[in-house]
Amino acid sequence: MISNVTHENSNSTIYDLNRQFAGRIGSKNYRPQELYHIHRRNRAYVWNMDMQINFLDSILKGYYIPPIICSHSIVDGSERREVMEGGNRITTLQRILNDEVKPLTPEEAMKVKTSSIQVVVMRGLTPKQQREMFRRLNKSIKVSDGQLYAMSEEDSPLIKEALALLEDDTYPLRQMILNHFFDTRLPDNPGKKNLENAVALVSGAIHGVNYITKSYNAQESKVESQSPIDREEVVRVLGFIFSIFDLADEMEMLKDARKKRGQWNVGKLLGAMLYDYHTFDHDEIKHKWASYISMVRRGEPGAEDALKLSGAQNLNTTRYKRICVKVDIYVRDKRLATESELNSIIHTDQDGLQEESESDNESC
Repeated sequence: MISNVTHENSNSTIYDLNRQFAGRIGSKNYRPQELYHIHRRNRAYVWNMDMQINFLDSILKGYYIPPIICSHSIVDGSERREVMEGGNRITTLQRILNDEVKPLTPEEAMKVKTSSIQVVVMRGLTPKQQREMFRRLNKSIKVSDGQLYAMSEEDSPLIKEALALLEDDTYPLRQMILNHFFDTRLPDNPGKKNLENAVALVSGAIHGVNYITKSYNAQESKVESQSPIDREEVVRVLGFIFSIFDLADEMEMLKDARKKRGQWNVGKLLGAMLYDYHTFDHDEIKHKWASYISMVRRGEPGAEDALKLSGAQNLNTTRYKRICVKVDIYVRDKRLATESELNSIIHTDQDGLQEESESDNESC
């Protein structure tokens, strides 16, 4: 397929580049009217002082500096160049010229200001091509699934809905989220872990058990889809799931409020509960899970172990099904299921979709 993507290479002095640098959104002295911006997909600034000093030393010695690579867009009628690769470098240039790295002599300051740096501007990139380009440019850097989702916040109905679930003050489930989890409107961590959970919950609610996953690879087709998200359906399904905690509170209140955050983890309770919702009788699973949660809160022997499986902790439909069965056996028979019982349980995918696994190393 022939693409309309073009790119232009130009040389700029460090002084001119910095003069047109807006900075990072949310940072002190951010200047939104300038030409160069840190793209929303970029990680937070991570260079320590040694790295900044070494970068300055390379400039003063005339060593090669890699180019700043940008995508091109028009925002409110004005050109904007968003840095896709080189965010730490361009931010450090600003810090150097602001004497935040080390005081410069007049000669050093002149050397920095007049040094040349190459800028590459890519034009005609679609949102999907921007994500693909970003991943290829940063292939040596671990980019989380949450960061990949954040790249699509402006053009994906699924991501917009997940962000609304997290951040919208008027979202219909807001009070339930505050009651049973934590204030998800607070800033996410750099890896966007809260967004990963929200995508898994929204997509799992709408699209079924194969999409109760934080994996970007598994969700990509849904992220790219422009089909509207049925908020009423999301609220109906997740409202049912969250209401299980209402019933659990009636049975046994959570005494340590600090543990509420641990309940907001699709790899633990929420994912398995959502799997049960799609595959079993709703009244039965509501009482089952509320009873189980109350048992854990009371500290009944073996209760927490009923949520754990041996072996690799991969999030997939078979793992969810095994957790559901293990919890069911514990609630019903007051015992832990045996390995042989669990190993015989396999999720059958009637849609023919390939099961996607993902690592879940988070603690509850």
